Amino acid sequence: MFKYDVIVVGAGHAGCEAAIAAARLGAKTLLCSLNLDNIALMPCNPAIGGPAKSNLVREIDALGGVMGEATDATYIQMKMLNLSKGPAVRALRAQSDKKEYMSYMRNIIESEPNLSLKQCTATSLLVEGGRVCGMVDEVGLEYLAGAVVLTTGTSLMGRIFIGLQSFPAGRLGEMSAVGLSDSLISLGFDVKKLKTGTPQGLMLVLLILAKWIFNREMKSFIFSLLSLIARFVRKFLAI
Repeated sequence: MFKYDVIVVGAGHAGCEAAIAAARLGAKTLLCSLNLDNIALMPCNPAIGGPAKSNLVREIDALGGVMGEATDATYIQMKMLNLSKGPAVRALRAQSDKKEYMSYMRNIIESEPNLSLKQCTATSLLVEGGRVCGMVDEVGLEYLAGAVVLTTGTSLMGRIFIGLQSFPAGRLGEMSAVGLSDSLISLGFDVKKLKTGTPQGLMLVLLILAKWIFNREMKSFIFSLLSLIARFVRKFLAI
């Protein structure tokens, strides 16, 4: 039996932010993932921000989150959208390098002294006196905590569809998370499914690399205030 202050199940965008926030507030935190090599994985479009989310990224940054910082450090393209329109509909969007983003976020997580990582599948919640007090993993180990945060994404009882074929799975190459859905249903929750889509692979020969034009505007934009400070310091010190 293991004891923590906070357990976060799922290590995508939300899970990473939740775990880092809890750890920085002084809580002994456990972050669980089906695969520790896929922390902060972006299997679909690796875009940060955009018309619906750029304000959210900056709100996370204002609250001490790290998504904006990680994006500023790993983007391969960044643009201010809708510049021909009014300020109300303009939005900053970045395309991040998938591997670099994962590596950067993993380094932040592993540098937090109050944050531990565990590769496991949460199969059920522990409840005592009408209050969640922990979880159980796939091999029966119990983890106690004052709070359990579920950021499971699309993995719960996931199925993958390829053409007309369908089989249990998480994102491409990952297993489905089995058990936790049934636990939530037994506690009276309604469980529904969400859809995500993984882009098709492209052969390198299909990409016309010679026509890639470096966008001079890219270096003009950032998400995180910390990146702005770091950029100013580097420029001031001529580093």
